[in-house]
Amino acid sequence: MMQWNSSKDGTRKPAVNREVNIQNQILNFVRKDRALITIFLVSGKKFVGQVMGFDRYTIHIRGRDYDQIVFKHAITNVSVPRHIMHKMQGTEGEGDASLEGEMPVETEGLGPGPEDEES
Repeated sequence: MMQWNSSKDGTRKPAVNREVNIQNQILNFVRKDRALITIFLVSGKKFVGQVMGFDRYTIHIRGRDYDQIVFKHAITNVSVPRHIMHKMQGTEGEGDASLEGEMPVETEGLGPGPEDEES
């Protein structure tokens, strides 16, 4: 449900959403850092480039030979180098275990681990 704020003159305006948006945080960080990212589209096409800017609906990517405006609704995923994520979180050089909220890695069926080896 949309929340509204009333102003002094009686008009109503939508309340500003103060939620933290991880999408905007990451895009803004890679834009400022001028990092290369990879964007995959639902069509299967892949773009590699720097984020020059973004808004609610689009991302402006600068590739080697092109500038591209990509509509966010056409994106399946964005690949950001791990060292950029560490830098963003202020944990560069502290290892992978420092990523807060990181998804656990399924190891079942990936081959024998150290506990499976016979001595």
